[in-house]
Parts: sequence; C-alpha cells; structure tokens
Amino acid sequence: MIVVTDHNELRAGGVPVHEILRTDLGRLVDDVLRRLVADIPLYAQLPDEELQGDIRRITERTLRAFAETFRTGVVPTGEALDPLRESATRRAEEGVPLEALLAAYHLGGRVCADHVAARFQPDELGDAIALNRLILDFLQRVTAVVSASYFEERQSIVGEDQASRQSVFAALLEGRPVDESAGRGLRLPAQYVVLGLTAGSHPDESRPGVDSAIVARRKLRRIRVELDRIPGSMSGLGPDGGIALLPGPHSIELGGLRDRLSRAAGVDITLATTSVVPGEVPAGVALVRDLLDVVRVHARPPGVYELDDLLLEYQLGRPGPARDRLAEMLMPLADRDVLMATLRSYLGNARNRRQTAADLHVHANTVDYRLRQVGRLTGLDPVRDDQLPRIVAALVAFDAQ
Repeated sequence: MIVVTDHNELRAGGVPVHEILRTDLGRLVDDVLRRLVADIPLYAQLPDEELQGDIRRITERTLRAFAETFRTGVVPTGEALDPLRESATRRAEEGVPLEALLAAYHLGGRVCADHVAARFQPDELGDAIALNRLILDFLQRVTAVVSASYFEERQSIVGEDQASRQSVFAALLEGRPVDESAGRGLRLPAQYVVLGLTAGSHPDESRPGVDSAIVARRKLRRIRVELDRIPGSMSGLGPDGGIALLPGPHSIELGGLRDRLSRAAGVDITLATTSVVPGEVPAGVALVRDLLDVVRVHARPPGVYELDDLLLEYQLGRPGPARDRLAEMLMPLADRDVLMATLRSYLGNARNRRQTAADLHVHANTVDYRLRQVGRLTGLDPVRDDQLPRIVAALVAFDAQ
C-alpha cells in the first residue's frame, strides 16, 4: 500500500481537492472523453454507444477513485481496483492496444491535475506537490494492475488461438475433416500454399562454449515469428525446418518471404512450394518434402523451388529400373574423382572446354583427354550432341542413388 506520510486534507483555493473533483465530476468526465477522442486515435474510432456506456462508466469510477485518494492519501488496492481489472480484460478481448489503454488513464490524471492546479494559491505549494505525488503514485498502481490484467487475458486468448490453429493444422496434415467452428471464426481458404522449409546451421551452433540447443531454438523462434506475421498462416517447425501452410495461392511473394526468413534467422533458408486445396494438403506436404530432398541430393543453392524447377531431378529420383540402369552407366567413374569433377564442370559450363579448363586450372588439352577417358569408360561421349540428354540423365540418376 502506498501512503503519503502525515497526510492532511489537500486544498486548492481553500477548498478540499476531493470536493472539487466530486462537485465537478460530470464535467470532468465529459472533458476526459473529449480528450480521449481528440488525442488518442483509437478512441475516435469507437462507436458512441461504447464511449457513452462502458468507457464513460470506467472513467467516472476512476475519477472517483482519484478523489478518494486525495481525501485519504492512500492509493487504492485490492477489490477497489476490480473495475479497472475488468475494464482491462474487456479491452484486451476487443484488441485495444495496451499503449492506448494506459494513455487513457494518464490523460485522465492530467485532466484532473490541470483542473485543480488553476485553483492553487501561493501558500498552497505544499498541497500542490503532495497532489502531484499522489497522482503519480495512483497512476503507478493503475499501470501495474491494468497491464497485468490485460496481459493475462491476451495470453489466454493467444493460447486458445494457438491451440485451435494447431488442431486445424494437424487435421489438415493428416487429411482429416476440419471443424471450422472450433477455430474462433476460422474459415479455410480456397487454397493453401504448402511450404517445405530447411534452415542452415547458424555459426553459433558450432562455436565452442556455446549451447547449440539454445542457438537452434532462437533461430527457430525467429522463423516462427516471421511466419506468424502472415495472417492465417500455420506451421510446424523443428531446428532444421518444417512445414508451413499459407493462405493462397497469391497471398505473398515467396522470394521476399525467403529473404525475410533468412535475415531473421541469420541462416540460409530454402523453400519448396506447391499450391493445393485444403483436402489435398497431405499430398502437397509429401511433394514439398520430396523437392527438398532433391535440392539436398543435387546440392542446389538456397532459394525457392517448385516442381517445375526440378522436373528432371525429381522424376529421375523416383526408384525404378530405368533410374538404376542410368546410374550404372556412370559407375566406372565412382572412384575416379578427377574425371567426375571434369564431367560436372564441363556440363555445368554448357560444354565450354576453355571455361572448364580455367575453372579446373588445367590446360584445355587436359580437359579433352579426360573427356575421352569418360567416353572410353562409360560408353557415353560428352562431346557428342546426340548423347548429351543421356549423360545428363545418368548424372542425375547417379546423384539420386
């Protein structure tokens, strides 16, 4: 309990301050409401019914509490503050920002202080100082109580929303019917963008003396926070990535999203994506996971990948006798790293032998010799145009095994 020591009845112009407030209560309430609308944009957007109903009632109660504090010198506690707690809970339910709510209480205190200050006489300086001290003490207590009640309600709401979203997310992943009525007004979009996500390791995860688990959780939290900025998004993430569902199909530019995720997490992010109707989410999830495997196996750089970007690698990655036979064609090079590296560089440089020689730091004639060796060992001549499709397919199949 906050008490002003040796409290005497505070006076302004010879009149007890609490009597001034009680006498002018109606006018003060009107002044506060006008200032709320003029100074705090959110209150200007409230319907008049709420302003003249709930907001007026809590304003009047608060000003009465001010007056009682000035009478007794004791800042209210316990049940006396229940109306403020209840009001904070309602404002949290309505989504009123906490800063607007606290600004309203401080504005009310300023209106009261200004109303009384004009009456103080020179010999009442001590009362003026005591009044200001009581106003500060009162607002300190109100700020603590209102903030606590507000955050308690918001945490409850967020907890319910998260539980509902995770329930819907799990049902979509498993292909089960979704009870939309359980989602606090949730309505499923016509389509979802299914994202498969992989995240690289943060440098701190391998730094000696640093708890890698904490670093990984921090990375994960930053990714989740960025995804949660997208209305209607749902995700299930682990330290190395996971799955996210975004309302689609054109709700967000995925290249920009990948850049934001990478900056937030401090690591390279790779996204694989497809669009599906809600009932086909399981198939979409299976596809993006396969695409991420293709990206990993073929060492593709971080980016955003759709099926169209990986058609050849994806198809040749499917098990079957044709893939096995294609991969076998390059088995003679399995233990010949120099020849395999030369073949990869040659194909990667659109069969430009001089660029390949420069990349490998050898003479162009050496490249020619190595390519002839590849042809002799595999039966596939990299120089011949008619054999190029088979060589490329064989290399993809070889990597996929």
